[in-house]
Amino acid sequence: MTEPLPPVETLDAPPDGETPAEQKPRPRSARIVSASAQDPDGRKLERERLLARFLSSEGRGAVTRAADQYLRAGFEFPLEQPAQLQLLEHLDEALVRGAVETLRGIVVSEPPLKRPILEQRLKRLEDSAEEAETRALATELRRALRN
Repeated sequence: MTEPLPPVETLDAPPDGETPAEQKPRPRSARIVSASAQDPDGRKLERERLLARFLSSEGRGAVTRAADQYLRAGFEFPLEQPAQLQLLEHLDEALVRGAVETLRGIVVSEPPLKRPILEQRLKRLEDSAEEAETRALATELRRALRN
C-alpha cells in the first residue's frame, strides 16, 4: 500500500489556506548571467574597465597582471601610445618587443606623448632585457627618438 502524496503547492496558490495578503514573500533564487550574453554593451564596459586598470597600473608586476587579465578576456591592446608605453613594463619580452615595434611606427607620424618616460623605459630595456632582440629594438627606437 502506498500513501497518498501531499498536495503540490504552486506559486500562485497560498499555502494552507492563507489569503494572498497573509502570504510571506518567498525567497528568490539567484542566477548568474553573463553580461556579454545579455548586454552587448557589457563587453564594451568590461574592455573599458580592464583597459583603465591596465593603464593605471604601476610597477612591472601589476602591469603584467593587468595586461594578462586584459588579454585573457579576449581583447587586443589599442595601437595608441599610452597602451603601448605601458606594455614596455610587461615581463613577457615578446609583448614588449611588439610594443616597441608599434611605438616605432607611431613616433614616425606623431611626437611621443611622454618622451622622458619612453626614453627611461627603453634605456632600462637596453640595459636589462634578457633577450638580445629586445635590447636591440630598444636601442634602435631610442636612437630614432634622438633624430
